[in-house]
Amino acid sequence: MILVKKNYCIRNCMTNLSAPVRVRIPPSPTGDLHVGNARTALYNVLFAQQHDGQVVLRMEDTDRERSKPEFESAIIEGLMWLGLMWDEGPDIGGQLGPYRQSERSDIYRKYITQLLSSDKAYHCFCPPAQKQGGQVHSCDCPHLSKDEVAQRLEQERTAIRLKVEAREVVFEDLVRGEIRVHTDSFGGDFVVARSADDAVYHLAVVVDDITMAITHVLRGEDHLHNTIKHILIQEALGASRPIYAHLPLLLDDQKRKLSKRRNETSLLAFREAGYLPETMLNYLALLGWNNGGDREVFTFKELVEAFSIERVHKSGAVFSRQKLDSLNKTYLRALPLRELATRAEPWLSAVFPEMPDQALLEKAFDLERERAATLVELVQAVSYIKPSWEAAYGPELLVWKKGTTEDAMDRLTKVREFLMGMEDSHFSQENLEKTMLAWIDEKTLGRGDTLWPLRVALAGREHSPGPFDLAALLHKDEVLRRIDLALDLL
Repeated sequence: MILVKKNYCIRNCMTNLSAPVRVRIPPSPTGDLHVGNARTALYNVLFAQQHDGQVVLRMEDTDRERSKPEFESAIIEGLMWLGLMWDEGPDIGGQLGPYRQSERSDIYRKYITQLLSSDKAYHCFCPPAQKQGGQVHSCDCPHLSKDEVAQRLEQERTAIRLKVEAREVVFEDLVRGEIRVHTDSFGGDFVVARSADDAVYHLAVVVDDITMAITHVLRGEDHLHNTIKHILIQEALGASRPIYAHLPLLLDDQKRKLSKRRNETSLLAFREAGYLPETMLNYLALLGWNNGGDREVFTFKELVEAFSIERVHKSGAVFSRQKLDSLNKTYLRALPLRELATRAEPWLSAVFPEMPDQALLEKAFDLERERAATLVELVQAVSYIKPSWEAAYGPELLVWKKGTTEDAMDRLTKVREFLMGMEDSHFSQENLEKTMLAWIDEKTLGRGDTLWPLRVALAGREHSPGPFDLAALLHKDEVLRRIDLALDLL
């Protein structure tokens, strides 16, 4: 059981460490970068920058079967897409490397030897099943002599277990205050190495933190029990304890832990869906933290200034696509049109066989970005500016409410005649709206009955900008061509 002592002054443990702040981003390259891990990486970077500290990126690839170089590359790519940087890592090196656990076996071997020689750990020859169910002290392995161990090592497989006393472990958490966990809650003695040459995750992480001089460990609350094991290993090695902060988990809309089995959790998948990196960075920062007010839009520099570990929440944070979409719309609307078009380039080729005219594209983006939530939606929304655009919709869409096909044909025919008489130089949104509305009212044609089929004829769908905006964007000849296409359908 984990006990939390509330109202603990977390500032105490912030001031107990005199060494320069060093944090780590430790992803496992066994899959895509989870948005929760990206949020944790962001908080680490913000915390380090606030304290003029350093960030270490290391790959925790002790799972050799599932760890792959392409996952490591994708993790680095995702972090860099967010704009997060580090001071040491597998890609840039550093004085305290190597920065992949798979390359640190010699270092771990030294610490395994230390644990065995100091009688803090022992070779255990018991089958794993015998050690389950909490019966961790039922074997004689801790009491074997050195000669007996040496003889059995020649013929039997072994694991190395840390000796754990039955006691309560207490540590102070920057987010949760004082934490108390009894060692009985995880069954006592636990494996720290599969052999003298093969450290498991728990020992590797502790050794990495020691040898890389990590001062603060900011990670998800699902690591709380791991932290108790890590503290026990630190004590067995005579090492100092870093300061811990356990961050709230990310939840889905059903208040369940965000899971890749049920939800989209890959950071780069959101990039491919057309979300802006500044949106993701901003939104991730808000998942578990706020600045004490209603403000929600922050630049990275502003986040560095505003972020406070004291204001990180204890309860889980809901990852809402609706809120993410809303924030992305805010960022899309704020971008200059030229930059917006540049950002959209990766998706344009999927919609446009040939790149559209730059000025026309920017004008279309300006019309559509109030509604589009992502760059993908934005590019798809302006597909009607293709020079080769054809009427790929059903004729029934041209009919307004209780009107008929004949009504739609009549109104489009009259609109065509009206537009034919307009000078090209008068084909602006303002002039079209002013003159056409006056004409429609004078002829009592009905605004909805007339403008609805015109809008559908120009964009080919139910939801689009207004007909005057579309007509001004497309210009007279193209407008007349599309009206003809609609009349052919009718």
